[in-house]
Amino acid sequence: MQVVTNIFSYIIDMGASVMMPIIFTILGLVMGAKFGEALRAGMTFGVGFIGLNAVINIMSTTITPVAQALVDNLGFKLTAIDVGWPAGSAIAWSTEAVPFVFLAVIITNIIMIALGWTKTMDVDIWNYWHVLFSASAILLVCKGTALAWVFAIGQAVLMMAIIFIVADWTQADCVEVFGLEGISLPHIQSMCNCIITYPLDKLLGMIPGIKDIHWTSEGIVEKLGLLGEPIMMGFIIGGFLSALSQFTAPEVNVGTAIQQILIVGMNIAAVLVLIPRMVALLMEGLMPISEMTQAFLEKRFPGRELYIGLDAAVATGHPFVISLGLLAIPIILVEAVLLPWNTALPLADLAALPFFVICAVLPNKGNLFRGLIEVIIMCVVYLTFATYAAEVMTGLASSANLTIPEGAAQLTCMAMGAQWITWFPFMLAKMVCL
Repeated sequence: MQVVTNIFSYIIDMGASVMMPIIFTILGLVMGAKFGEALRAGMTFGVGFIGLNAVINIMSTTITPVAQALVDNLGFKLTAIDVGWPAGSAIAWSTEAVPFVFLAVIITNIIMIALGWTKTMDVDIWNYWHVLFSASAILLVCKGTALAWVFAIGQAVLMMAIIFIVADWTQADCVEVFGLEGISLPHIQSMCNCIITYPLDKLLGMIPGIKDIHWTSEGIVEKLGLLGEPIMMGFIIGGFLSALSQFTAPEVNVGTAIQQILIVGMNIAAVLVLIPRMVALLMEGLMPISEMTQAFLEKRFPGRELYIGLDAAVATGHPFVISLGLLAIPIILVEAVLLPWNTALPLADLAALPFFVICAVLPNKGNLFRGLIEVIIMCVVYLTFATYAAEVMTGLASSANLTIPEGAAQLTCMAMGAQWITWFPFMLAKMVCL
């Protein structure tokens, strides 16, 4: 088993930016593309993925010090430190559950497609880590017993089956809002939250007054002109967050504060402009593969429609996804302090909030007003489950030799909260095993 685990680790260690181009090149060849066409499409997707990660890294290195300054200045006393989804994925892909859960998910997807239970053909293998983490958590608390393995693999199959169905269910809206023809998003962190936001949005649409408020990107640009464009919205939101962190300090150097406000504002403005362009590059590599796949299926399965399942990164280019993600930063920081049961301190995953707010854009088709209400509610969910996950993540991190930051009692990440649905099988397994 160790040999199999080492092979998986070798492939996974290259990261999604290498692994996904390999997958797309192979997929293109299977669909009948020439080697050069398949390779070009795969590498273009990989370059776009690297570019997107680079832009998100700009956002992370810009926002994290601002958030840390707010935490220090306002005296937040929270002991479970958000170390970010990369730490969670590194833990998940390094455990003994990897080969078994990996194969179980692929077989589940194939069976569901064959039986017509889903139209989503999931090639987003990297994000199998969501169910790999919960499987590893079950094995940790249940001491790796035979029953633990049943629960670990069973929850992975169940959770992915649910997310394939959710991906199908939301695909039409992904086309309407994001223009993702033939693509669905079986991405647990982003899409399981639609289970909450769709009913919530329907409820908001029934409340007098609220149902008539409709803030759209086009409407904001029309009313605010230049101030409503993504580049200016990024500058204003980034500058405001920086100003808040600067002027809550006990001592303020006005000259330095202005410098930092302008630097942060420009960096966030750049993020809002560059992310859509990186997503466009992703789509440039993806569309030839998507078209080849559709042609292949139409030829061999007349009348059968399938979607290519991808990372929700392809949806983060929408200006309201990015804007809501930025607005969620002060929201989740305030809630972290106000919620009496919360111990999670949001930091590293603040840059990943655009992924977690996609669920607040899809049901209302980009209505920023309803989106803000839904984000406020979803941030409570994220913090609650990130707090719950802290003990388990700290235990798994210790076995993976990850260092706990100074001043922290536990490790967690907002990604653990965003994939809240995976914690219910864990709770059940824990009750049964203990």
